Amino acid sequence: MCSLHFCCFRSRGWVWRHRFSRRTDIGSRFPAKIALPMKKTLTLPGIIISGIAILLAVDPRRFAFDHVDVGGHRLRMLICGRGSPTVVFETGGSGASGGPVEAWERVQPAVSKFTRTVTYDRAGIGFSPPGPKPRDARQIARELHIALHNAHVPPPYVLVGHSLGGPLIRVFAGLFPEEVSGMVLVDPTQEEFIAWKQTRESNRYERQDDEWKDIQASLTEAHESRVPTNIPVILITAMGPRVLPSFVTEKQKQELKTSRPAWLKFHQEWLEKVPNARHIVTQNSGHGVPFEEPELVVNAIRQTIEQAMGHRGPTPIR
Repeated sequence: MCSLHFCCFRSRGWVWRHRFSRRTDIGSRFPAKIALPMKKTLTLPGIIISGIAILLAVDPRRFAFDHVDVGGHRLRMLICGRGSPTVVFETGGSGASGGPVEAWERVQPAVSKFTRTVTYDRAGIGFSPPGPKPRDARQIARELHIALHNAHVPPPYVLVGHSLGGPLIRVFAGLFPEEVSGMVLVDPTQEEFIAWKQTRESNRYERQDDEWKDIQASLTEAHESRVPTNIPVILITAMGPRVLPSFVTEKQKQELKTSRPAWLKFHQEWLEKVPNARHIVTQNSGHGVPFEEPELVVNAIRQTIEQAMGHRGPTPIR
């Protein structure tokens, strides 16, 4: 089964190799037999290369890595820039797998020029050791909340989530609504799409592993979470790329013709329920928007901050 949608990426080559892979990811069109491309931590060379990219892009005086205690285990965090509100990034992938800090390497440096930003490795990802189970959205949100407090990064927060990171930040916002001043959902996984997809697959494999149970629990928790009132929300839907690679089969192209409109439809239906929400549809990138079209994400974040701050822009912290 072909898919345009993947949660995590390290390089342009990685994105293009895997976007149309037969192994699908959480942000994909969600066939039930899901195999996450980052079930294991990144190899050391990949981490080093991605780390160098960040070091070259970010003013070293404006960032610091830290390993923050969250009650028995630590999360690696990259805190950049100055200002308020703080932009907190959540990568795609399941609770125990997905993208590391470096997944935002084309977005975080730019946003850090006008406000404080935080990226982090969820427990069990990158340089963060595994955390307690289950790894559902509520557990992840509580750990992130503790980490932000222990890292002395106060609210308000603008949350940015890509792929399954979209439902994860919805759960965080539902648990701590008074601390969230805006949200940017970057081609997020929509629970209604998952249900729709599953009804279409009569021969699907029923997963029973803990990771899949955590995914299902996280989507249910997101569905039950309310978006805080009176905050700006921007959702980016990726409908590209305009030109598919030559190795995409005709069968895969036909599947995309059905799944792409459904992906867009369920985004639109969710947005209709959210006041102060804005929808951006791009034809210029596939699911890897933070890598393929980072300027779109940066601009959406800037607009969200301006709206949250009453068009004053971020507040400098000296």
